[in-house]
Amino acid sequence: MRLVALAVLAGMLALHGLPALPPRGWAWGLVLAVPLAFTPGRWLRLSAAAASGLLWALWLSPGAVQDQLPAALEGATLRLEGWVAANPQPLPARGTRLTVEVAGLATPEGVAVPFVGKVRLAWPAALGAPPRVGERWRLAVRLQRPRGFANPGGPDPERRLYAAGIHARGTVHAAPAPQPRPGAPRYPVERLRQRLSEAIARLLPADPHAGLVTALAIGDQGGIAAAQWDTFQRTGTGHLLAVSGQQIALVYLAALWLARRLPWPGRIAPLRAAALVALALAAGYALLAGFGLPLQRALLMAAVATLALAWGRNPLSSHALALALIAVLLADPLAPLSAGFWLSFGAVALIGYAVSGWRDGRGAAGTALRLQWVVALGLLPAGLLLFGQFPLVSPLANLAAVPWASLVLTPLALAGALAALACDTLAGPLLAACSWAVGALLDFLAWAGRPAWATLVLPTPPPVAFAFAAPGLVWALAPPGWPARWLGWVIVLPLLAWPYPRPPAGGFRLALLDVGQGFAAVVLTAEHALVYDTGPRLGPTLDAARLTLVPYLQHEGVRRVDALVLSHADGAHDGGTRSLRERLPVARIVAADAVPIAGAEPCRAGTAWAWDGVRFELLHPP
Repeated sequence: MRLVALAVLAGMLALHGLPALPPRGWAWGLVLAVPLAFTPGRWLRLSAAAASGLLWALWLSPGAVQDQLPAALEGATLRLEGWVAANPQPLPARGTRLTVEVAGLATPEGVAVPFVGKVRLAWPAALGAPPRVGERWRLAVRLQRPRGFANPGGPDPERRLYAAGIHARGTVHAAPAPQPRPGAPRYPVERLRQRLSEAIARLLPADPHAGLVTALAIGDQGGIAAAQWDTFQRTGTGHLLAVSGQQIALVYLAALWLARRLPWPGRIAPLRAAALVALALAAGYALLAGFGLPLQRALLMAAVATLALAWGRNPLSSHALALALIAVLLADPLAPLSAGFWLSFGAVALIGYAVSGWRDGRGAAGTALRLQWVVALGLLPAGLLLFGQFPLVSPLANLAAVPWASLVLTPLALAGALAALACDTLAGPLLAACSWAVGALLDFLAWAGRPAWATLVLPTPPPVAFAFAAPGLVWALAPPGWPARWLGWVIVLPLLAWPYPRPPAGGFRLALLDVGQGFAAVVLTAEHALVYDTGPRLGPTLDAARLTLVPYLQHEGVRRVDALVLSHADGAHDGGTRSLRERLPVARIVAADAVPIAGAEPCRAGTAWAWDGVRFELLHPP
């Protein structure tokens, strides 16, 4: 079962790695591949399982984004009709962001445009109040294919949007005016989530923690401030802000514990009945939290755990995990495109691997601390590959934050949100208490993440380092009694100390980054780094330095900027300066006279310096 699950995963990854999708007619090969996956021969069975995974993913694939919106229609005014499919998200000073399921798309002349999927639209504030979830509207829109900045080490928004079924982005226009369409509203659960979100905002007006309370209650992260995100990410506790597998597991286990103590009739096995009740409550909570991909994975894993308990099996066994993996892949072949897929299954696999060999009489505190270290260290390769950093303080921060969030924050947030549907008098104190508890957690995490050593930033190592690190960690984190576990850490060392190639003495490397409408460049010598301009500001809390410049510098192993040159005072050129200085030390700033930065040296022609055999000189202004 374990090898079959890995073979199905490998087949789906092979499809996602192709430069173009094959014809969908190839998916009829499932008729031959699936029966062969049940044959006795191991290699034939695994090959057929991999082929089945590839063909199944092809069958359910939404198709290439380029086929959804022809290039000739990008930027043209189109008529779109569809349903608002998710809770609208505020865009500070710009309006609201809508996710719309397309029912029909056409040119102004009425020519239909074949389109399947969702679009993400900006609703300008000048248009008034945005539509509500579930309503059907006719809109005049201008669309573009999903695009993102393409830089080494940076995020991949195109992949993220594709995995979410969003095949275009655009803006709603005022002419012709948006029109609501008749018909029964859709998405009843999303409508309930919108009511809960509005209730929290109403009862916590101007509260800086209201966005975090909303995220804890229903998984809506749109109101979290950038500084709050940074605090959680720096301490490795960002998973607490999403209703994910951890919260589903908590609800499941709490319901299981309570249901087992109910007086069940004698003909009903208490454990089996309790497991079914727990699964039903976990499913209800997952729906309330939006039923996104992480929650779907968590609920499928809970269903497998229920089956394992019903049959008297270990729910953390490798066979149960393999069955859950197959179920998730069959339900969502795009799941491997998300980081949460790898982190969730990796964490569960590490816990099952570690717990299976513990027979040393550790207490609850010792077991919890060891589990935190095992999960944090075991996910080190994934953290470096996905985020380029490893929060050293994560195990200790999670040791305090996870119980606080699980036993205090989430119950208060959920109870307060649900109470707001019936009684503000009861909901107000609950949400206020949750806000205070969130503030206390933020203060603790800010203190824990303040030291410079709290987060280890490393360049992305090559695949060979990961190939050695994976078995090395399995060896090093083996249960007590495993021989020579210290050898595993030796094999892991290349992952942490890989010498990233820098230019030789007398040479340099210039990188002109993709930052959209703006400019940012990096010059690396053997021992120094120069940044020329920091890209545009993209919003009140977002800029190109956060999205592209800093991730690129981390990818290249740069831990200090030796010189920052700002050409002129323009938001497209100095918009990311503050973010860069907050995340990396900057030794020297050379700026045009109009750039308002205290302590900066003025740009003057003739100013020159040399690094590692490379000479730099300013040519303008006089």
